[in-house]
Amino acid sequence: MIAKAIKGIFNHKIFESIKEKNRTKIIIYPNWSGFGVGLFVFFCFLISVFYENNFALLLSIIIFFIFFISIFISNQNLNHLSVLWKDEYFIEANKDEKIFLQVQNETNEKKLNIDVDYQNKNIGNFNFLNKLNKIYVQPLNYERGTIRLQKLVLKSIYPFGIIRTKRYFDSNSKLIVFPKLIQPTQDLLNEFNINLNGYAIDEFDGIEDYKNGDSLSKVAWKKSTLRNKKYIKKFEEPEKDKKSVLNLNEYGNIPFEALLSYVSYIVHYYFKNKTDLTVKHLDQTFYLNQNENSLKQILKYLANVQN
Repeated sequence: MIAKAIKGIFNHKIFESIKEKNRTKIIIYPNWSGFGVGLFVFFCFLISVFYENNFALLLSIIIFFIFFISIFISNQNLNHLSVLWKDEYFIEANKDEKIFLQVQNETNEKKLNIDVDYQNKNIGNFNFLNKLNKIYVQPLNYERGTIRLQKLVLKSIYPFGIIRTKRYFDSNSKLIVFPKLIQPTQDLLNEFNINLNGYAIDEFDGIEDYKNGDSLSKVAWKKSTLRNKKYIKKFEEPEKDKKSVLNLNEYGNIPFEALLSYVSYIVHYYFKNKTDLTVKHLDQTFYLNQNENSLKQILKYLANVQN
């Protein structure tokens, strides 16, 4: 029974809060304004002792009380916050692109005037009023590869501006920087049935009589004028269920980094248009389908592969 009682005590919310603080400690210290106020309190205390001045003593007590309240509120302002990281984030190389993180407020208390730093740069001042709060982080323009996301720092001088509070959140998340999407050469566009607008290229299949409801954009005006009758151009759509194969080993004449960018473009096009694609390189084979994980698997390989 005693053991259960002790276990119950250590499972209390207070001890859970202490455990959380041990995992991500809250650092509290006075800033320069706080040091100035602290010296003023010390000066008032000396006056009250040596000159028996009650007003100086009262003033020092009041300011000390403000210090205490400021420390307590500052601690509560950053307490019970956590950052929800994804395992992997995908961004395009050398592109100004942001990723979003979620800051979870585990209590009903509103968290106010909190500065967020990433890579030693302030990304904004936030009020976390909801259970889940979205913030955006913009990494530097990285070259392709896999990078570990750096820690996030929450800072606050709330409420009186004399106490600075910090909390660090380390990340185990990986940033997958896949090759920049570059439009392939015309030969590759034709080979994989892609035009400049990103739609499938229909193959011309002859001319037939115009019927009500046919698009005027398909009218063969030259033949219609000669025969004094409307004709339309007939196009045959490519087989949508035909699986294309993209074998990187067959394009040794294209610089490797450029080829990876072309492949990224083609892969995104096929995924957007819900078309299957097989990607081969060396002894690796990947199958792209409508599942987003299949796209991520290919992009992860393209981000890290070496020639």
